Amino acid sequence: MSTLLRACLCTISLGAAAGGVAYADHSLLPAGRTIPGLRVDGATIPDDVARGDDAAIAAWIDARAAAVLDREVELRAGRSSRRVTLRSLAAPFDAVAMVPRLRALGRVGPLAQRLDAALRARDGAIDLPLPLAIDAAKVEPLVAAIKAEVDDAPVDAKLDLAAHGIVHDTPGHALEVDGAVALAVASLVPLARDASNALPAIDLPLVAIAPKVTEQSLAKLDISTVLASYETHFGRDGDQAPRAANIEVAARKLDGLIMQPAALVSFNEVVGERSEANGFKVAWEIFKGEMRPGVGGGTCQVASTLHAAAFYAGLDVVERSNHSRPSAYMPLSMDATVVWPVVDLKLKNPFSFPLVVHTDVQRTRVLVEILGPRKVVDVRFSAEVVDRLPYVRRLDEESWLQDGKTIKKQGGILGYRVRRVRTLRALDGGATRTETSFDFYPPTVEIWEVPLGYDASELPALPDDEQEALDKKNAQQAGAVGAVACVGECAKPADPSAPHQ
Repeated sequence: MSTLLRACLCTISLGAAAGGVAYADHSLLPAGRTIPGLRVDGATIPDDVARGDDAAIAAWIDARAAAVLDREVELRAGRSSRRVTLRSLAAPFDAVAMVPRLRALGRVGPLAQRLDAALRARDGAIDLPLPLAIDAAKVEPLVAAIKAEVDDAPVDAKLDLAAHGIVHDTPGHALEVDGAVALAVASLVPLARDASNALPAIDLPLVAIAPKVTEQSLAKLDISTVLASYETHFGRDGDQAPRAANIEVAARKLDGLIMQPAALVSFNEVVGERSEANGFKVAWEIFKGEMRPGVGGGTCQVASTLHAAAFYAGLDVVERSNHSRPSAYMPLSMDATVVWPVVDLKLKNPFSFPLVVHTDVQRTRVLVEILGPRKVVDVRFSAEVVDRLPYVRRLDEESWLQDGKTIKKQGGILGYRVRRVRTLRALDGGATRTETSFDFYPPTVEIWEVPLGYDASELPALPDDEQEALDKKNAQQAGAVGAVACVGECAKPADPSAPHQ
């Protein structure tokens, strides 16, 4: 027998009044604000609450919601996890808005429907879920914070050229934010409702990331030919020791790097952040044209040496910036500055075969070789200084300087505009192409520390012959490699012991 039929048979009787008019026994209908036995989120509304006003019903609903929303939940992935209350992730919940719906049951609509609702409520068959939901916008920052802790980039296999072995590849993994947020939105409320679970938790899946270069892919690698090499020199004595250590660290991270055909290689990605945690020390570096201590000073020399070797090997130089002043270790227009993470050196392998970068540091020399199966192009290079710009003098007044004493803190350096021309001739008889670009080195200001109120005219003027000598020296350095690819002995800096980046 249906519920509706039971309701009719139990509560509707025909009276003896004239005309046989039917009447209903309303004893099952609600005397209070809601029908007896009505359940919300698994709990029956108490009689005293059901007979109360709207505020009492709303307060009871709020308490039911709090039992779920105030529970701690856990999101976890890999080695990272976060514990938060469900309330901190939930969409807004309005208990007052739910009251009219509860009051309408058994009170609004045709009599038969009202009686049917009353009977089902009495049997515990009407259980209204709380409309609790998770707000994706609140979950996303939490997932992003976990992602920052658990993501591990894959490590490509590398050749250990010194040991004639292979550095094994390592798979990586990452947390996919959109999928993790969707899983949390769908799962957290049902988990939190399960009172048997002391700490409701959801495991966010990690996506595996395969390395681009595997040990198997190295088996057929041919590195029998040095396509090009370049070496630069540096100092180790005194305050140059940390800089030398940084050169060793950066060179070691590059050694054995494999560049697949058409692959784009980022110096910053390979070498990593210039931080003490990544093995780098505080050393001299160039910042806005002036020398200053900084973590990773010396890294640019490795980047410049790599750039020169790749340049002569015929690789595509996709991104490269020259320094703000000429470098002591590198001819004009052959240097490359790098700054983590905003200034990068990016190279692309234009050939149909893989290349390998080999680095070697011996005492005061760093060497970079580009290795592959054969040479494809002959590279010629020239650099012409097309403009020279004078530098200015700056006086820094210092109260601690007495009796007209002065200190030359930094020597001035002429500015240069240099035309770079690289010609690449295909060795198989193919086309020859020429690349032309320009580098600009702004003048480096001459800095003097002087006493307060010092008369600048008392400083010695820079003699014309000294400026001409400096001009000539830099012009010669700019063309030091001329049109000869640097394989073996390379142009050395004029002063290897001078501070430079």
